[in-house]
Amino acid sequence: MKRLLALFSILTALPGAAYAEFDYPMRAQAVSKNVYAIITPTRELPNADNGGWNSNSAFIVTGSGVLLFDSGSSTGIGRAIRETIATVTPQPVRWIVNSHAHGDHWLGNAAFDDSVEQIFATAEVIEEIGRDGAEWIDRFARMTGGVTGDSAILAPDRPVDRETELSLGGEPIVLMLSGGSHSPGDLMLWLPREKILISGDVVYSDRMPSTNAGDLKQWIGMLDQLKRLQPRLVIPGHGAVTDISGLERLHRLLTELWTVVEAGVDEGLSDFEMLPRVSAALESFKPFYPGLDDKLRRDLSHVFLQVEAAAFQ
Repeated sequence: MKRLLALFSILTALPGAAYAEFDYPMRAQAVSKNVYAIITPTRELPNADNGGWNSNSAFIVTGSGVLLFDSGSSTGIGRAIRETIATVTPQPVRWIVNSHAHGDHWLGNAAFDDSVEQIFATAEVIEEIGRDGAEWIDRFARMTGGVTGDSAILAPDRPVDRETELSLGGEPIVLMLSGGSHSPGDLMLWLPREKILISGDVVYSDRMPSTNAGDLKQWIGMLDQLKRLQPRLVIPGHGAVTDISGLERLHRLLTELWTVVEAGVDEGLSDFEMLPRVSAALESFKPFYPGLDDKLRRDLSHVFLQVEAAAFQ
């Protein structure tokens, strides 16, 4: 168990043992000959009904093992992902990419401790996992009524500090940094041969993005860069598999969000005062992004501060 930063149980004051048995409706969705998406059906935050499984994963079957991108919200979910991968290939998961530090994308790592050789993440993400990992375990256990229970922390051990080209099991991949678009240290994975982008939370295809930890101006610019790649398919962090049209729509959404907040700042409005105007301006996006108004109420102050700061630069 080298690379095991901390293997421990967190007592959550909730009923249940290490984790509750939960029937996760997972399946491996083939998007190319050797690339698969595991897409959650929920568009909600972790809760008792979805068992904490609210984010997507993806995996690539190579000539000498499996590369997994994001491992879910708990050790139990990681085990379910492992079982889902086994329906496709008997090969073990040898590599994991953790897209960012939010717990729904890495807390399943420990389910692969007996086979994984390298776990890739940026230094910012490795630091945040070391600092806040136990808090994520406790948070999800409480949000799910104990379903996610106690998870082990298997931290990333392979820092990525620049765009990195790799060949894993004969499969060429590119690890790409987002510049902190959605959250500090976001990583994405590009398959140049397949023209498939595995984006983590830099792309939400049909759920309102969380913007409370991101850099919205950087995010808008990053989506422009991703469009220039002309991806054939995009596996997002949340939502259904999409293509370049999903990037374009998300770009329009975030650009409109910035523009209308900027206009409110120019008029001297507070974030609270401009909320109805922002909601109305984004009305046409609401059929595509469930939870838009809830996220606005939570995140608008963060966006407001970024727009306000940009006005003084």
